[in-house]
Amino acid sequence: ALNAFTKQNIENRNDFEVIVIDNNSTDSTFEVVNIFKKQHLYINLIYEKEEKQGLSNARNKGIEVSNSDWIVFLDDDAYISNDYTKNLIKFIKEYGHIYKAIGGPILLDFENKPPKWYTNFLGSLFGYFKPYKNSKKFSQKFYPRGSNMIFHSSLFAKYGNFNPILGRSGENMLGSEEKDMFKRIYKGNEKVFYHSNLVIYHLVPEFRTKVDFIKKQSIGVGVSEHLRIKAEKSGIFTKITSETFKWFVSLLLLIFYTICLEPSKGIMLIKFRYWVFKGLTLINIEL
Repeated sequence: ALNAFTKQNIENRNDFEVIVIDNNSTDSTFEVVNIFKKQHLYINLIYEKEEKQGLSNARNKGIEVSNSDWIVFLDDDAYISNDYTKNLIKFIKEYGHIYKAIGGPILLDFENKPPKWYTNFLGSLFGYFKPYKNSKKFSQKFYPRGSNMIFHSSLFAKYGNFNPILGRSGENMLGSEEKDMFKRIYKGNEKVFYHSNLVIYHLVPEFRTKVDFIKKQSIGVGVSEHLRIKAEKSGIFTKITSETFKWFVSLLLLIFYTICLEPSKGIMLIKFRYWVFKGLTLINIEL
């Protein structure tokens, strides 16, 4: 993730800063960042710790320590393409007065071959995101994802930071903090842009493709949606309608993949929908 910043096709490296938030890491994060910083003095790198556990808390810490008008959120298991900062800065200079939030595609970089049951319909579990072929304004049906989302800092002053109740924390697999944020932004009639050339590559280690991990993650998706809807005290009917439609589509895909002699893909889609449903309806399950 850090090395990708050394390969940027940009003239002035002072046009951006890199902030690493250490959220109680138990590995060698501090040592890795410290060595990188000494080896690449031309990159403005800031290291901060956030002791309150949770992805939302870590992101909020990043907002607090940032010195810039624009903040890009990336993941530590993803890396930006070589033209990322150049394309982003160019877009901000030309259209930043119109669009205060931006997102781009997230492509997958599997450590090994994708499992036989993998389809792009399940790609979001690994971070895959490509809602449009070309650059365009986001419809409110979609929103940028956490590995590749950009905000003007004024949005946080206007709509608040990420909700610490949502998002991953420790060993749990919760999420929906991004969806919650963009629902507030869309409610404020803000324009959000999808930039097809702001490409991120998300690493997929082999352990993330194991069925037990997928099950835990899928249940976490359901629990997160339960918490989000409960906090909003609305949207229950919309969620029921949405889940019913997704079940219908999943059953059609099961039939399709079975006809194509790839039943494992359809079966995993059904399992995924069941695990999400379980998380939606059984909030007291053990994650």
